[in-house]
Amino acid sequence: MSERGVRIAVVGVALFEAVSAIVGAVGLVVGFMNVPLSVLDGTPFTDFTVPALLLGFVVGGSALAAAAIAMLGPRPADALAPAAAGCITVGWLVVEIAMIGLGSWAQVAYLLVGLLMIGLAGLLWRTELRQVGASSRPRTS
Repeated sequence: MSERGVRIAVVGVALFEAVSAIVGAVGLVVGFMNVPLSVLDGTPFTDFTVPALLLGFVVGGSALAAAAIAMLGPRPADALAPAAAGCITVGWLVVEIAMIGLGSWAQVAYLLVGLLMIGLAGLLWRTELRQVGASSRPRTS
């Protein structure tokens, strides 16, 4: 896969994660997701305000920043930012599942999205290294 193709995939997955997290955060605060408060039993939270803010700003914000950096940023930040955002997504889901349990297919799906972000970031880094290596080789005639 070309560097451009990998970059498009990284940006697309990061934007998908950003939009999903931000919409999920709004849904938790406004209530259109219809998640019962009983889900929070046994956690330090009495309502969804703090988890929603963390989901929207930390998970969604990091993915949005990763998409922008992958699209416009300098090397190697263009690969590191989506890797970091993927780690944040995976970390969020591991903590969520540890706190409230595995209760939805969406938890598994977004865990896979986080892992996909990490993998694509690694692939982007690898294709960039290969391209730099190819351009620095001496020409032989």
